[in-house]
Amino acid sequence: MRTFSGVLVILMLSISTFFISGCLETGSGTESGSTVVSDHDANPELNKITRAVCDPFQTNSTQSRENGLVGQLLYLTPEQPRYEATEDYMNHGQLANATLYLDRLFVPTRPSDRPFYMNDGNPILSVDGTSIYKYFGVRMHSNLQLAANEEPGYYQLAVMSNDGAVLKVADGQGGFKTIVNNDGPHPTQLACATEPVYLDHNTKLPMVMDYYQGNGAHISLITMWRPWPSDPDQVADHDSYCGRQGNGLFFNFDVNPVEPKKQFYETLLAGWKVLENQNYQFPEQTENPCAPTEAPLSILSFTLLNVQRDRITLSWTTNIPSTSQGFWKNVSSNATGTTEVNGNLVTAHSLTITGLSPNTLYSIKAISTTPGGQSTTSDERVFKTLR
Repeated sequence: MRTFSGVLVILMLSISTFFISGCLETGSGTESGSTVVSDHDANPELNKITRAVCDPFQTNSTQSRENGLVGQLLYLTPEQPRYEATEDYMNHGQLANATLYLDRLFVPTRPSDRPFYMNDGNPILSVDGTSIYKYFGVRMHSNLQLAANEEPGYYQLAVMSNDGAVLKVADGQGGFKTIVNNDGPHPTQLACATEPVYLDHNTKLPMVMDYYQGNGAHISLITMWRPWPSDPDQVADHDSYCGRQGNGLFFNFDVNPVEPKKQFYETLLAGWKVLENQNYQFPEQTENPCAPTEAPLSILSFTLLNVQRDRITLSWTTNIPSTSQGFWKNVSSNATGTTEVNGNLVTAHSLTITGLSPNTLYSIKAISTTPGGQSTTSDERVFKTLR
């Protein structure tokens, strides 16, 4: 768990009748159609929040100063009903003394046996002194934005979750509307939006994600999007995995770390992409206390080019001069390989992987390392070589 210091500025974002704390500057104003207010007296419990939790789902991801989500943790006390809807957790849950900072929402299906830990290594405890890892809810907010290598246009959002999750975006009239409803108790399930959102490189679209975990044995929460399909039939049917569920459908949770299955790779091949850290911008705020004082090494604009029968070219940029290396995996055979490290320290990276098999599905990653020892790996991309 990362360390941090400083006094958190806790404010609230008004969403319907429920207020959550955030990292917004004191005062009031407007932000892309939503109104930000400071009103601690409306909910005195928010004044008591003095602690931050970094990487609450323990994804071991790098925190950023400007990009990510901020949220609040709520839980049910033993005497409360065991609700089965996110709204009930948001309205009736006990507010924990913690502000959560997440780099993104990418929690592949895994056992739900890990409590929320503070930076000192101690778990967050409920009022009866027990660790919180079941019957909790989290409300998170951020602004959605395109990465530098993503084209302006209409996008379809999707949420993979176990249990319930509801994704809302600003409606342009000062409120929020539900864009993906994956609520209720269920195994890992992919729910897809039936209407698009438009984004260009000036868009900062306010969003809220409400999530709850009941008494299930597994947990999952992933936000994805893809360009809105041009084929009307594909829009009507979403795709073959929208609406499907199963804890073992998309990921193998019996290994640590969790491994994607072919079905997850097929969603990526259909154009879906897990939203990256650069797709989330914090609301106006003080600095993220979880981020290191020095800029972490980041891979940006990772792109696949020139797919051939036996080769592919990778292109990406980094914010710090670093080395270049590629990793590939044959999805069918699970055979893997890496290229030799190109030791030239650059910010614009390009390499070609050769020796691939024709008409074969591959997943691929980019790897960069700085002279100081920072190393980072991109998200997976998938492609199929030519026949």
